[in-house]
Amino acid sequence: MKKLLFALSVVTLMSINVYSQGKILSKEEANELFGTVLVSKEMPASSLKAFVGQSSKVIMFNIINNDVYILDDSRKVLLPSGFSVSSSEVFHVYSTSIVQELLDNGNTPVTYIEQRKEVLTITNGNFTLEYALICPPFCN
Repeated sequence: MKKLLFALSVVTLMSINVYSQGKILSKEEANELFGTVLVSKEMPASSLKAFVGQSSKVIMFNIINNDVYILDDSRKVLLPSGFSVSSSEVFHVYSTSIVQELLDNGNTPVTYIEQRKEVLTITNGNFTLEYALICPPFCN
């Protein structure tokens, strides 16, 4: 019985971790930890809020050929509309709640999707989001 409870606890904690993926940092801390921004793509915060509303648990980001791609929980392409991506294309996964929190805390009309040397960050105002899961293998 103890082993069963332990196993259930581990599974629960792992699922909580997946759906709370991402951490909000100050912009300065993000620059110190992850280096300078190499590519920055501007997006209206209102558009990003709308995309967050189209996905229930997680939202995925990548910059491909200098364009921002956003996917929902099931890897359906939300941006750019009408496009598709291969199942092996790697995306950065954040919980929708942490992206919404970033937009609320940053409270500016423009959000930046940023490619740094080894990570993809999202910045709104003085706050930056990172610590994404990578999909695949951790897609939902």
